[in-house]
Parts: sequence; C-alpha cells; structure tokens
Amino acid sequence: MFQKNSKALYPVVWLSLLSFTAILMFGRLNFILQYANFDILEAIPNDLFNSLFIGFRFDLKVAAIAYAPIFLIGLLTANTRFFSKVLNAFVPYTFIVSFIAISVTTANFFYYQTYGNSFDIFVFGLMEDDTAAVIDILWKDYPILSSAIFSLFVAIASTLLCKKYVHHFLNKAYSTQSTLKCTLVVIANILVYFVIARGSIGTFPLKKYHANVSNYEVLNQATPNAILALNWANSDHKKDAKFHKVSFNEYTSQMEKVLHQSDAKYTTPANPYLEKNPPNVVFALMESMGTNLLLEDGNGTDLLGALRPHMQSDFHFNRFTSGTGGTINSIVMMLFHSNVNSISHSSAQKTPLFGSAFLPYKNAGYDVVYITGGSPNWRNLKYYMPYQGVDAFYDEVDIKKAFPEAEKLSSTWGVPDEFAFKFAEKILAESEKPMMLMIQTETNHPPYKVPENYEVKPIQVSQYAMDKMGLDKTESEKIYGTYQYSSNALGEFVDSIKASSLKSKTIISASGDHRLRNYSIEFPKDLGFARAVPFYLYVPEAILEHTSYKFEKERIGSHRDIFPTLYAFSLSNQNYYSLGGRNLLQVNDIENPVAFNGNVTYTQNGVFNNSTPDVIYPWADSASLTIKPTAIVNPDKSIQKDYSHLQTLFLNAQIKGFTE
Repeated sequence: MFQKNSKALYPVVWLSLLSFTAILMFGRLNFILQYANFDILEAIPNDLFNSLFIGFRFDLKVAAIAYAPIFLIGLLTANTRFFSKVLNAFVPYTFIVSFIAISVTTANFFYYQTYGNSFDIFVFGLMEDDTAAVIDILWKDYPILSSAIFSLFVAIASTLLCKKYVHHFLNKAYSTQSTLKCTLVVIANILVYFVIARGSIGTFPLKKYHANVSNYEVLNQATPNAILALNWANSDHKKDAKFHKVSFNEYTSQMEKVLHQSDAKYTTPANPYLEKNPPNVVFALMESMGTNLLLEDGNGTDLLGALRPHMQSDFHFNRFTSGTGGTINSIVMMLFHSNVNSISHSSAQKTPLFGSAFLPYKNAGYDVVYITGGSPNWRNLKYYMPYQGVDAFYDEVDIKKAFPEAEKLSSTWGVPDEFAFKFAEKILAESEKPMMLMIQTETNHPPYKVPENYEVKPIQVSQYAMDKMGLDKTESEKIYGTYQYSSNALGEFVDSIKASSLKSKTIISASGDHRLRNYSIEFPKDLGFARAVPFYLYVPEAILEHTSYKFEKERIGSHRDIFPTLYAFSLSNQNYYSLGGRNLLQVNDIENPVAFNGNVTYTQNGVFNNSTPDVIYPWADSASLTIKPTAIVNPDKSIQKDYSHLQTLFLNAQIKGFTE
C-alpha cells in the first residue's frame, strides 16, 4: 500500500509546487513589465537574469514551505486507509494557498506603485492606523473588487488543475518496487524537498541579502516574491522598538548626571589650518578584528601582514573595546548613539537623527560615502544611511563592476576586503572635495575562507588557541588566515595612500566591529581582553604640527571615542553630538574615563561585567588588558545603567521629541 500511495503522492506534490511557483513567477514578470525601464534592462541583461533566477529560487522556497505540512501528512498516512482523503485534500488546500499567493502578490504590486518599494515595515503602520479610514482609501483608490475576482479566478484555475492530476495519479496503476529502491526514492524526495525549502546547498540558506542583484533598484524590489517581502516586513515589525516622547526634565537631568552638562552637544577647537586644509577622513570597521585572537600575533604567527609597520609607527590603542558584541549594534551605537539595533529597519528608518556622526562632516562641506563589501540589503543600510547624512552608498555590486576580478573571488558575505579598499582608494583619488568615507569589511567572517589570490604568510596555531576555538589545526588555520588577510588588506590600503599624493591630506582609522566570536571566554581571566578590539589611527604629519595632541597608549577607550577623535583632527569649530565620547589624543585626558561595551565596562579601576556590576576586577598593570584574579567592590557600579538610560532618552528625543 505504501509503495502505491507514495508513488501517487510525489507527482502531486511536485506539480503543486510548480503550479504555486508559476503564480509567484507571473507576479514578478508582471512587476518588471510594469515598473522597469526597458532601456535600462537592455544595458544590464545579467542583472535581469540574476533577478529572475534568484527570484525563481525564492518562489520554489516559498512553495516548498507552503506545501510542507500536507506533504508530511501524506507520507505519514501513505500506509493507511486515510491516504486518499489526504491526497484529495490537496484540492482545497491548493485553492487556499493559491488565493493567498495571488492576493498578496497583487497587493504588493499596488503597494510598490504607492510607496516605491515592496512590502516593508510601514505596511503594518497602515494596519495600525485609523482602520476605517485606511479601508475607505483602499476601496476608493484601488481596484479591490476586480483584484479579488482575479485572485479568485487564478485560485479556481489552480484548483481545477490540481483536482485533475490528483484524480489521475490516485487511480493510476503502479508496478511494485523492491524495498530498497522504494526507500531510496523516499529519501531522495525528502532531500530534494529540503534543499528547495532551504533555497541553497551552501553553508547558508537563501536569505534576504540574496535579493540584492543590481544597482537598478526595480530589479532588487522584484527579486523577492510578495510573500517573502511580507514575511521580512513582519519579522522587522516584531523586532521593532516602540519609540516614545521624552520628558525634557528627565533628559537634562540624565545628561547632567552622566555628561555633567545639560545636552550632548560639543564643539571642536578652532583650527585655522584645518579650515584651509580639510583632510579626507577614512574609517574602516573591520569584521571580527578582535584583540582576543590578536594576542596570538608573534612567535611565528603573523596576523597583521602589511598592517604591522603602520600599527607600530602610527597611533594604536590596545586598551580599547567595541561598543557592542554585534556588527549592526556597534554601527548604530557608534554612528547614531543608538542602543536599538533594529533602528535601520524600524518604524524610524526614515527619520533623520540630528546626532548622526556623519552630519558634522556634511555641515563642513564634505562628501560622505559609505562602502560595504557585502549586500546593501543587510539591515536596510542602503536606504537608511542617506537619511543620516550619507551622500553615496556603495556595495558589492558596485565593487564588482569596478573590479570584475572580485566576482570569482567573492564569498558568502561579499567581495574580498582588498577590493573594498581599492574601491575606496579609487573614490578618494577621483574626488575634488574632502571626503568622509566609512568602509565596512566582510571577509573575516564564518565560514572563514581566504581568497584564492592571497598567499597566507607564516602562521603557527597554538594549542591554546585551538582549545579556545574548539577546532582542529586545519580549521583554526582558516581563522588565522582570514584574520591575517583582512589585516593585510587594510595595511596595503594604508601603504598605497601613504605612497600617493593623498598621504598629507588623508586621515585613516580602523577598528574591529566586535571580538572574534569563535574564541571561548574564561571568566574572569579573559574579562579584560575578551571584548577588546584595536583602534588604529594615522594622522598626517602636517595636521599633527598644527594640532595639539598627546599620545598615551595606555588610555582606555571604546567605539564612542572614535568620531570625537577624528573630529579633533579634521574639523575646525564644528558642532557635534556625543554621549561622552572624547578625543583620545587630547593633551589632558579626563579624570575618570570610561569605555563602554554591551557586555563589559572599562574604568581606571579595572573591568566589570555589566551583568554583575557590584564587583570589579582591577587591572594587573597600567598598560595591558590583564586583570587581577580577585574582584573588589566596584565604586562605579551604576555607570553602565546610567549610560544605557541616557542612550534611550537621547535616541527617543531625536525620533519623537519631548513631551509638552
């Protein structure tokens, strides 16, 4: 019985998937036909192909997920008398999912027509608005009735087709197979189904960032089907923070408590030289450049490559920590003082923030550029950054077009870091205005893979590191190799800038976005360096000659100090906002500096874990990240809590303002 029924089940399942997929593909083709410029499409045939091909994969993925429940039930009942009822249930089931598919696709079509993009978080804002008014507008302005009739027609057509092949395969005679062959067929169908539902046979399943296929935005909007777009929007909506107005008295009181002033506004010193000679400013946020692995540098292991001489000759702060333990978290904290990591794809994604770290440069006449070696769809940054002062956003698509050889060397997360830096150098060389340029690298990220064109310099993986990473020598070497490659790419970029006419007018800085995650933490021994990242800074000699500074490598710092430091050497008499960040090279450092991370906090007294702020582990000395093994009472146990509250107040005040 199982053999006969399973043989009837397979073609019904696959034909149902294809029918469902055809509906979604039809929606995409109609979208492109209606909204795309054919003159542009003729110039980018590869982009069009990628949109259709990846879109087809998305459609199959959704179809497989949609039919997964009934497919599973069919397999489980294939040896019972209930199977015929299950197979016949495909008919009404097809009607339901087909009607949903075409309805959502049609709705997305008109949503794009109105808002210029596929379903996003704002679709839920419509639902949460005045419901009666929204329904009235939809009824008057959109062909609701005709669209519903069309959806019904397509669903009925799919249902009749399904009914026909269910009847055919249910009543068809099948030859008997051996048990082994039958088992192999079952396994093969399940495996293929799983791969289709996953969308990929690679390390990562088909995800949102795969939808970015072109510089032509219509194709990027067309690639995911409407059901996926709605699902992604729902995911963003669930994670969306609820912003609120802030009490002005509470706001100023918290500012006084934490910053010892009534607001977060600061001004750079007047500097006549910088007024006449505004330098380019480059900041590279290096993926997983954690100090935890960098401690392995030396003794036959080179983790810095071409960056080494610059680390030695320029400014390098070692007692430094990232703002958080995640990439997007660190980005929004450092640039926008936000403790809400979903802000770039939240309901506030189109709200300009007056505290944006980019605005002082924009106000000073700079061109502000953001470069990522990965997908612009990641965390919606491509669309969020322009609201925060970014003039141009470039991603892996742009880099590949500028350097075609990057295509074959790309990995899961984007182009190799060297090409992101080459692209940055190209922009700097071609610009006629001073530039503020931020680069987000991608290579040093799981699954660790050294680009084929790079020859890894000598490394010796220690047993200690292998134990820390829980990996064998081969896998550990991959992590060492990608870390070295990424550092070397940065070093070669600095080499190239210093060897060009840009040397005297370009500031270069870099830091890790977070620690190397594949490295276990032994508490409390590793507390000092577990969350640490290096901060590298090159300032041209001409600027140093005209700016007061003092370098003390033992100063502690964190991501919030980066931009205030950059402002001090690039901007004259310019206002900026910061929640306590300071110039790390100022002549007289503040009396009680604090370095904030989402997990730990550095003070002059030592390091404490934010989850247990009552005790602090003193520094073993005045320069390293080593701590003493015994904790003492923490005299500053409330500073992390106070700072986090200040972040919340400042962010909400920017987004919603103050209560009356």
